[in-house]
Amino acid sequence: MKSQEVELLPTLSKKVVEGITGFQLCSYLVALEGWRRGLELKWYKDESSLCKLDRMNSSTHGKFYSLSNGDKLHYFFRSRGDKVANKTVRICQDKEETKAFLEQSNVPIPIGKTLKTDKDIIHYANQIGYPVIIKPLNGSMGKGVYTNISSENELVDILKELRSKYSYRQYIVEKHYNGNEYRIYVVGDKVIGATNRIPANINGDGINTVEKLIEIKNEERKQNPYLAPKPIKIDYEVSYMLERSGYKLDSIPKQGEQIFLREKSNLSSGGDPIEATDELTDEVKQIAVNALKALPAIPHAGVDIIVDPQDKRKGVVLEVNGTAEIGFHLFPLVGKARDVPGAIIDHYFPETENTKKTSFYFDYLSILEPIKNGAIEEIKIDKTPLNKTYAKKYTATGKLNKVGYMTRIKRYALERNLYGYAKKRDKNTVDIYLVGESQEELNSFRDYVEKGSKKSAVKGIKEEDLKISGRPRKTGFKIITSSE
Repeated sequence: MKSQEVELLPTLSKKVVEGITGFQLCSYLVALEGWRRGLELKWYKDESSLCKLDRMNSSTHGKFYSLSNGDKLHYFFRSRGDKVANKTVRICQDKEETKAFLEQSNVPIPIGKTLKTDKDIIHYANQIGYPVIIKPLNGSMGKGVYTNISSENELVDILKELRSKYSYRQYIVEKHYNGNEYRIYVVGDKVIGATNRIPANINGDGINTVEKLIEIKNEERKQNPYLAPKPIKIDYEVSYMLERSGYKLDSIPKQGEQIFLREKSNLSSGGDPIEATDELTDEVKQIAVNALKALPAIPHAGVDIIVDPQDKRKGVVLEVNGTAEIGFHLFPLVGKARDVPGAIIDHYFPETENTKKTSFYFDYLSILEPIKNGAIEEIKIDKTPLNKTYAKKYTATGKLNKVGYMTRIKRYALERNLYGYAKKRDKNTVDIYLVGESQEELNSFRDYVEKGSKKSAVKGIKEEDLKISGRPRKTGFKIITSSE
């Protein structure tokens, strides 16, 4: 994949989300968007007594937070805000109940049934005809899902694998529908982003084995902030797919030959997120909007739809996710990033829609460390600078090595809400980069640069005004060692 095939949002470079993965990425993206608009941001160890959000038995560390404009306050868990009702989240967790709501509102859904015993599952599959899909009634993240099962013998083998690996009691058996599968994110009555989720795959080069190609593909995925922790793992399903296609791990596929390693398109198990909002028809987008309208109190969510390849105006809704992942909309493997966090904040705080937001970002992982350790219950993030900012560089020379000089400079800067870093050029020279909201603040800091610590002795100071670029900048102040 060529880098130019991906167009990220200017204020969301890979550096901004470095090290942030999984559901924490969803939380950070929405929280950062609100904070950049000047909203007050707080992170919590657990739910507030004022707001109970259904967490699906998930840890809240780094995922539960609030945003406020002073007049109103909203709580969030991951990508979901408090306008999404708990009862609706529980409905979405039950695929059969979700289908009942959708069917009542004439939203197209697959033919299917929930069953318990292997005998009933096999009988029903034979009744509706192959190919079929089987998935746990209360499963998530694609666990236990098998698609395009083409015969009774295949189904029997898969059931043996499911019973040995999982403890799910009930499974949904559905008719398999051909066509591309999309995760469509809806806010209000508008589709914000749509991702074509392609099952895990590799492309042959005539040189490397299947096993090596999987390794190469996983290295490519590590370059994508969302996909980095989601490698393709060689398991029963991958082995099953390879065998069905006539390949082994040591086979060498021909140049340009694409081999699918899974039937299901889940990104967590190695699928590729391809941005596809503009290729969807208005009719399919309306199906996604109608799916949310069919459920009570759910103004934003992810909707999974398979589009009919013969008539792209038609599709069936597979499920609705009230606490959907949104990272792949911002970091697709191919295509243009879609600003889902911006649309969510627009919905909760419409008065901030035209706010000129800052490009600053905060050190999310460091801030949450005391919450994860149980040291504090909540933490408020310093407000982002919304005014015009200025930058300056000071270069200090003198007795500055191992005398606490850089530590003292850092303390001075943090006390005055100045951002930047101090970097030792050599044992007698320190460069200090500062960003602030006024030239006066930066000019007055010269006294602190000259004063330093008790044991230091500054002999000379050189100062330089710097131009502020549009690139994202981290708040706080850092000491950079020679090894960094």
